[in-house]
Amino acid sequence: MKLKSTFLKAAALAFAGIAAQAQTVSVMGSTALGPIVKRAAEEFMKLHPGLNIAVSGGGSMTGLNQVVAGGCTIGISDIYATPDQDKAGIKNHNIVVQPFTLITHPGVGVKSLSAQQAEFVFTGKISNWKEVGGKDLKIVRVIRPESSGTRAVQKKEILHGQEFSKDVLIQDSTGAVVTSVATTPGAVSFVELEHLEKNKGKVAGIAYNGVECSNEAVKKGKYPIFSFGHAYTNPAKTTDAATKKAADEFVAYLLSKEFQDGSVLKAGYLPVSYVKSLKTDL
Repeated sequence: MKLKSTFLKAAALAFAGIAAQAQTVSVMGSTALGPIVKRAAEEFMKLHPGLNIAVSGGGSMTGLNQVVAGGCTIGISDIYATPDQDKAGIKNHNIVVQPFTLITHPGVGVKSLSAQQAEFVFTGKISNWKEVGGKDLKIVRVIRPESSGTRAVQKKEILHGQEFSKDVLIQDSTGAVVTSVATTPGAVSFVELEHLEKNKGKVAGIAYNGVECSNEAVKKGKYPIFSFGHAYTNPAKTTDAATKKAADEFVAYLLSKEFQDGSVLKAGYLPVSYVKSLKTDL
């Protein structure tokens, strides 16, 4: 009887261990935010070996729609939720300040665009780099799909709400955008600063109104193109208490001083605390 009891206790402990190992927090959405969230996940999982933080892409709107529907535990996004999504009871956590920059293939011969020139490039009013002081080379516009938060930021800040040219190359992820720009003569796009920093030499950064994108330029109010990166949770749809607890702890880690002042700055983002000193409203 004692042997049977010992066996049952051991089996229960083994089952509990398997359950702990299987505990997964699913994170879905922005491919631009993906790398910094994956970095946080790796650091967090080292501190919590019984948890799995699974990060996947799909775009900001996909992340928002999925967290509303309960299809993921956390939705990451470059943009705010819509009023209808807010009504579903999702909770917003601003996790980073994201500077965005224009990038081009290194051979276009242009280092800076004015606000109007940048707008005209992406609306199609300018179609050759020689029109803005560059080489006689056709402009190849590389953009994200409509599900992308990066595209929404670009439309608002670069196109000032106007429509993109129909002559565009659409890529499903930020990584694919960078690869296209790096390998396509005449290509231009719009990405988070981190993705330029990682790919210097492969792609070139383009200054906006004569100001190069940098953390320092954003902090000083000299560079205007940035937004919050968001992590959304949905307490009503996360019915498993252990998953909810793990998700809350992961969000808390994303917002911790250790991560914000360490990995966030190193990755080319700004800590959310910096927003208090920014001169431009998000």
